[in-house]
Amino acid sequence: MKHANNTLRAAVTAFIFFAGPALAQLAPEQLQVAEANFKKANASGTGKMTADEFKIFIDLNADAKIGKAAKIKSYGAYSKAFATVDTDKDGTITWEEYVHAQGN
Repeated sequence: MKHANNTLRAAVTAFIFFAGPALAQLAPEQLQVAEANFKKANASGTGKMTADEFKIFIDLNADAKIGKAAKIKSYGAYSKAFATVDTDKDGTITWEEYVHAQGN
């Protein structure tokens, strides 16, 4: 029964976060804050965030109430969100990939 509950929870979480566009389109003001958060989280300064940097980025965006970051944080769905946004599957996320995922 526990396995079934975990499977159901995972399916519902995936539906909530990723049905339709991966994330809602952001207002220009939110996009500006998200870009500043991207630069802050990208400690390496490469313009490509690792999974660890992405977690920091999501947490910063959650604090700023940007997009679905608060839901991703509350469900601990960082890996699922990272995999969705990393469209070229190179293990990093660029600003362009993030913006594209927002529908902007």
